Amino acid sequence: MKTHRILAAAIIVALGWAQEAKCGDNALTPQEIGEGWKLLWDGKTTEGWRGAKIAGFPAQGWSIDNGALRVHKSGGAESTNGGDIVTTQKYKNFILKVDFKITKGANSGIKYFVDPDLNKGEGSAIGCEFQLLDDAHHPDAKLGVKGNRTLGALYDLIPPDRSDKAYRFNEKDFNTATVVVEGRRVQHYLNGVKIVEYERNTQGFNALVAYSKYAGWPNFGNAAQGHILLQDHGDEVFFKNIRIKELSDEQLPEAGEKFKIGMAGYTFVNFDIDKTLETLQKADVRYLCIKDFHLPLSSTAEQIAAFHAKLAAKGVIGYAVGPIYMRSKAEVDNAFAYAKRVGVKLIVGVPNLELLPYVNEKVKEYDFRYAIHLHGPDIALFPDADDVWNHTKDLDPRMGMCLDIGHDTRNGKDPVADLKKYHTRVFDIHIKDVTGRTKSGYSVEIGRGVIDFPAFVRALREVGYSDVCSLEHEKSMKDPFVGIGESIGCFRGVIKGTKN
Repeated sequence: MKTHRILAAAIIVALGWAQEAKCGDNALTPQEIGEGWKLLWDGKTTEGWRGAKIAGFPAQGWSIDNGALRVHKSGGAESTNGGDIVTTQKYKNFILKVDFKITKGANSGIKYFVDPDLNKGEGSAIGCEFQLLDDAHHPDAKLGVKGNRTLGALYDLIPPDRSDKAYRFNEKDFNTATVVVEGRRVQHYLNGVKIVEYERNTQGFNALVAYSKYAGWPNFGNAAQGHILLQDHGDEVFFKNIRIKELSDEQLPEAGEKFKIGMAGYTFVNFDIDKTLETLQKADVRYLCIKDFHLPLSSTAEQIAAFHAKLAAKGVIGYAVGPIYMRSKAEVDNAFAYAKRVGVKLIVGVPNLELLPYVNEKVKEYDFRYAIHLHGPDIALFPDADDVWNHTKDLDPRMGMCLDIGHDTRNGKDPVADLKKYHTRVFDIHIKDVTGRTKSGYSVEIGRGVIDFPAFVRALREVGYSDVCSLEHEKSMKDPFVGIGESIGCFRGVIKGTKN
């Protein structure tokens, strides 16, 4: 299997308890150099930068003070003093990290995919913006829609998610902004905590733009490449340690699909989280359904933060928790509280039948989705998609299923037909192949069994499935790695082979 190398190294997480190894400001460690990081600013000169609307570097409004680029205070107007500065080069796929410090009441921004020629009039150059703002003292924080002009937002489009308990902002010191661009997918991180994620060049993104201040700018945010910009908004702001790692232009086969490829945590029941993440990284898989043997239900906020830091360092997102078995109301309560602490809004669960009304109320209370995991003929509880549907169809629409296509097949069902019938309640999918359509069928690598994967992938597109297809590899579980690679490779091959 040919593995793709888009995120070949870690997104370095700079949390207070896990500081990144450094060799001083505006310099790179040997490890960072080996991983492909480059400085965008040397800390001493203006090399590599120019004014957004002029050929050279601004003669006023900017200075280099004690190893930091300083924007001078000039009354708070947008790009009227020295003006914005942009990189002399354009960038396409990358991880950008910038240390910044904003003063009281300050407004600024870090922009990407900037086209300096798009706006030749007054105001800032046009591009997607990681908003920098003193929310407590600048009026812009209360404008826009639902906080989409506050610190870390995709300015005027998407507000930051600050629900992670590890979220922090240093009011009087430097903070680290990180922007990850990988094809259409973009993420914002503040001090190692992901706060924004979106996809460009989609109907949803374009709809957001249509209702924003950027509605009049053609193709806003959808350019293949662009400059990186530091904004002069007339307030005193400092920048340093500006570095970038360019990523490969090679696209994974699932790029452009609505669905994503992930891994079910149960695959790694015999391995710790470090080996799990190493395997995901080698396979270029970015999504993990978290099992409690990797992150116990009793985990503290500090333990959860440390766990998320490990995932972020490998470019992996924990998108759900489970499967979690629930045999009492107390266990239901514990599972929902756990998911909230972890910061996910999808639980893959297996509740006793008599608990379904209680789970339904919890779904409403927490505004979570709940995906019941089906188990085929091995367990009488929820054997197939028909059974899950019959038990949830009259409940809250956030009550649905994790469609395990292998177990569904072993119970004599057709997972392609079931996906088409029940797609409005399919919130997670476990992909695997099996040798037969009865209880005697057993798990094998994708492509070696009886499931029609080309038809299944076409059905994913037909119904517009937009969640995760997670490999749950249940063969040779004490040495699953070759089988994992073969299965992921085969599934991606099917995706590529069935594209129009």
